[in-house]
Amino acid sequence: MILRSIRLEDFGLYAGVTELDLVPRRRPGGPTPIVLIGGKNGAGKTTLLEAVRLALYGRRALGARVGQADYEAYLRERINRTSTTRAAAVALEFDYAEAGEVHRYRVRREWAVRGKSLVESLLLDKDGVAVASVPRDEWHHFLQELIPPGVSQLFFFDGEKIREIADGEADNEQLAEAVRGLLGIELVGRLRTDLGLFLARHQRDDDGAVAARLEAVIRDISVAERQIAVLADEVAELTSTRESQARAAEQVRRRFVAEGGDAALHRARTEAERDEVRRAINRGEHELRELANKLLPFAMAPKLIGAFHSALARADMADAQRGSMGTAWDALDAWRAEGLPKRQASWSEKHWADLRRFFAAQAPAPAKTQPSPAFQEVGDGAAALARLVEVETIVRRRALGLLDELETLGRRGRELDTTLARADSAASGVMLDELRLSEQRVGSTEATLKARQEELKLLRGQLVTLERERRRLLDEQAGAAATKHRAELATRAAQALADYERRLLEHKLSQLRGEFVRRFNHLARKGDLISDVSINPDTFSATLIDRDGREIPKISLSAGEKQVYAIAMLWALAGTSGRPLPMIIDTPLARLDSEHRANLVERYFPAASHQVILLSTDTEVDDRLMEDLRSSVSHTYRLDYDPATGRTAASHGYFDNPEPTREQRRALQQA
Repeated sequence: MILRSIRLEDFGLYAGVTELDLVPRRRPGGPTPIVLIGGKNGAGKTTLLEAVRLALYGRRALGARVGQADYEAYLRERINRTSTTRAAAVALEFDYAEAGEVHRYRVRREWAVRGKSLVESLLLDKDGVAVASVPRDEWHHFLQELIPPGVSQLFFFDGEKIREIADGEADNEQLAEAVRGLLGIELVGRLRTDLGLFLARHQRDDDGAVAARLEAVIRDISVAERQIAVLADEVAELTSTRESQARAAEQVRRRFVAEGGDAALHRARTEAERDEVRRAINRGEHELRELANKLLPFAMAPKLIGAFHSALARADMADAQRGSMGTAWDALDAWRAEGLPKRQASWSEKHWADLRRFFAAQAPAPAKTQPSPAFQEVGDGAAALARLVEVETIVRRRALGLLDELETLGRRGRELDTTLARADSAASGVMLDELRLSEQRVGSTEATLKARQEELKLLRGQLVTLERERRRLLDEQAGAAATKHRAELATRAAQALADYERRLLEHKLSQLRGEFVRRFNHLARKGDLISDVSINPDTFSATLIDRDGREIPKISLSAGEKQVYAIAMLWALAGTSGRPLPMIIDTPLARLDSEHRANLVERYFPAASHQVILLSTDTEVDDRLMEDLRSSVSHTYRLDYDPATGRTAASHGYFDNPEPTREQRRALQQA
C-alpha cells in the first residue's frame, strides 16, 4: 500500500485547500522512503494524522464506542473558523494491491452545517470509478475491512500510542485483537468456529448434548454481541444526552440567577443582611452627630483654627516668660534683704539698680492693646491647645472614616434593595419550576445511564464466560470421535485447525520474539540488553529476559528504553505480519535522550517501511539529525502557524532547509 496524497479543505487549522504529495521519490543512490513534515507544537502535525484516520474510518476514528452526537460535535469543531460555508472535507488517495494487481483508491469525506443539523457524505472511487461492487451504505465497512482499524493503530500512530505501550497503559484486549489480525491468526479462529457449527449440525446422534450446547452458546454469543453493540451505542447516546441536558440546565440556572431567582431562594438571608446594614448606618450617623455637637465644627475652619492656635501659643509663651523673670527677681530681692547666703562682694545701690533694669529688659512687655475676649474665655491656654490638637489628629480622621463607611454601607444597602426587588419578580417562580424540571431531566438521564452502564458491564462479563465455554466445547468437539464420514472429516479438519492454530501461533510468536529482540537491541543504547522475550499468547504482553535468563521488570527500564521497547514492538509486529503498509509516525522522539534519538534516526526511520511519513518538531529532528536522515528523505514539508489569522500554511522545506525546486512547488497545490 502507498499513500499518494492527503487533501484538507477548511479542516482544523488548515484554511482553504491544502494538498500534500506523499509518494516517496526515487533516487539513483537508493531508496528514500521518508516524507518528513516539520512543524512546531500546535502547527497542525497531529491534524494530518487525524485527517488520514477520519477519511478511512469516520466515526470509528474517534473510538469504538463514540456516539453520533459526539461525532457530529467533533466534526463541527474541526471546521476551520474562517470558513464562510461552514463546511469541511478530507480526502485520501492510495494504491492498494489485491490479488497481485494494484488499484488506486480515492476516499473523500465531507460534511457541512445546515442550520442545527450536520450533513456528512462519503465518496469512494476505485481506479477513477465509484465502487459499485459494494452498496454505498456499506462503503465504510468495506474501508474497515480493507485496512482494519485495529491493524492501522500499529502503523498510523503518534507519541501517545508509543507512551501507552511503553507504560503498559494500552488496552490489552484491543491490542491483542489487532495483533491476532495482523499475524493472520484471527482467520484460523473463524474457520474453527465455522467447523464447529458444521459439526454441531451433523453430530446430533452421537454427541447431541455437546452439539446442542455449542449451538446454544454460539447463539448466546451472537445475541450478547448484538446486545452489547446496542447497549454501547445507547450508553454513548445517553452520555451525549446527559452532557447536553447538563449544559441546558446550566443555561436555565444562569437565567434564573439573572432574573433574581437565586435571590428569591435566599431572601431571608438577604433581608437580614439589609437590616444589619441599616443598623450600621444608624450607628454611624449617631456617632457623626455626636462629633458635630462637640469638636467637629472646629474641623470645618482649619485656617481660622490654625491662626488661633498660633496666637494662643505665643500669648501663653509670653506669660510664662514674664512669670519666670518675676520669680527670679523676687528671689534676688529676698536675698538682698536677708543677706543669706552671705555675699562676698560689696554691692552698692547702683549694682542692684543695674540688675533691676536687666530683668525689666528681659521680660516681654505686656500687650498695649486690650486682649481679645476669645483669649479671656479660653482660660487655661495649655488645655485649649490640647483640644485644638485633638481636632486635627482624632476628630477630623474619625469623621472622614465615618463618611467612607456610610458611603459603602449606602451602596450595599441599595444593592440589597435591588436584589430584593428582583426576588419579588413574578418570573422567578416560573423559572424556578423550569430549573427544577431541567435538573430532574439530568438526574433521570444520569440514573438511566448508570443502569445501562451496569447492564453493559454485566453483558461483557457474560460474553467473556460464553467465549470461554465456546472454546472449551470446540476443543472437546474437535477431540471427539465422529461416526459419520463428513463429521469425521470435519473433526479431523477441526483437529488439524486447532493444531495449525497452535503451531501458527507458536511460529508467529517465535518470529515476533526474534524480530523484537533484534529490533530492540538494534535501537537500544545498550546493544545486548536482552537476549530473549516471553510473549503471552493471549494478551501478547511481553516480558524481557537478560543474558543470564533473568526477567527484566519494565519498571527498571529508563523512560527512553521504554519508548524504544514500544517502537521495537511495533516494528517487529509490522515485520512479522508481512503486510506492506506505510507508517505514519507523529512526534516519536519527545522522551528520548540524544543517543536514542540518533539510533532511531539512523536505524529505524529509514527501515521502518517502504513509506514513512514522519511528523516532527524542530527540537526532535534538529539540524544534526536532519543531516543523518537526509540520504533517506524523499522530500520535506514545513507547517507554519500564523496566530494572527489562526491558520496553518504548508510549504516545501524543513525549517532552515533551502528553497524548494520547481518540481517540488508543482507537487504542492494549495489554495
